[in-house]
Amino acid sequence: MIWKKRPQRMGVAQCDMPEGCSFRPDIAKFYLWDSFEVPLNRTELGMQDVYLGIFAYPPRLFRLLVVIRNAIVGMFGIRGPSLQQLNHVEIKSEYAVGDKIALFTLVSRSDSEIIAGGTDKHLDFRVSVLRMKNGNADSVVLTTVVDVHNFFGKIYLFFIMPFHRYFVRTILSAAVAANRI
Repeated sequence: MIWKKRPQRMGVAQCDMPEGCSFRPDIAKFYLWDSFEVPLNRTELGMQDVYLGIFAYPPRLFRLLVVIRNAIVGMFGIRGPSLQQLNHVEIKSEYAVGDKIALFTLVSRSDSEIIAGGTDKHLDFRVSVLRMKNGNADSVVLTTVVDVHNFFGKIYLFFIMPFHRYFVRTILSAAVAANRI
């Protein structure tokens, strides 16, 4: 069977990890990583608003699958956001390192990049939302990196990665379509 390449969703394209991404110097140490780029239509937004435009509005199907995922993997010590957290993402005017920002914990921020993520006994993950300037066009690159701690972390990733890629494309596409970014 010949597989066809999926069409881009609202300009979302898988890409190489950008040179400006904070994870780039350590790219070889990650068990898994991926990057997706989308045009930034709202260039007046600051990084916090870009990040929240992507992560503060999880799609309904995503919320349902996260609840199912949490029920299954909770027995193995993997945590995730509750249905309450998914349905009512708190948006504050300002965040400090260590605060929950949308679904993840804020790790670092700059004028062009926000890094957030989570840690548990099986794996650590981080996401970078990086604002890029490409000539006259601005874009946003969402990069996810994962470091696994044990065999269960590898098994978990094997099952979750197809969903992860689908939902990254979906949340980026939805943010562009709703003119949030």
